[in-house]
Amino acid sequence: MTATASFIDEGIDRVQSAWKSVEQEVQKAQKRIENQGQELNKRAEKQFKRLQKDLRTYPSVQRAEALGEDIKSEIDERIDWIGSRVGSSLQSVLGGLQIASQGEIDKIDRKLNRISRRLKALDKAITEKDAPANTK
Repeated sequence: MTATASFIDEGIDRVQSAWKSVEQEVQKAQKRIENQGQELNKRAEKQFKRLQKDLRTYPSVQRAEALGEDIKSEIDERIDWIGSRVGSSLQSVLGGLQIASQGEIDKIDRKLNRISRRLKALDKAITEKDAPANTK
């Protein structure tokens, strides 16, 4: 019975050892694949940059890039123009409806806060002035 148990234990030990070895080899293979993937990515980026640089030497690509920049600039200008037109139109509509703008509301709010602080200070001063008279 001990020979059989010993044989089984040795078999289990060999299987476990082989499994560990396989795991180590798989980890090594994964690491190699990751490294190769990173290296391929670096080479692809270099080639892509080189291709971009090479393409920029062609006059048609240069014109296309310039045109793209011009279009972007034109779009930015139009967006700014539309924004200012919408803003002034909104101010005009609000003025016609006699509705305060956000800036006007903020200004009124600041004034009310100042007045509120002054009233609190006056109230505190009056309370302090009356307090000594009540204690007498």
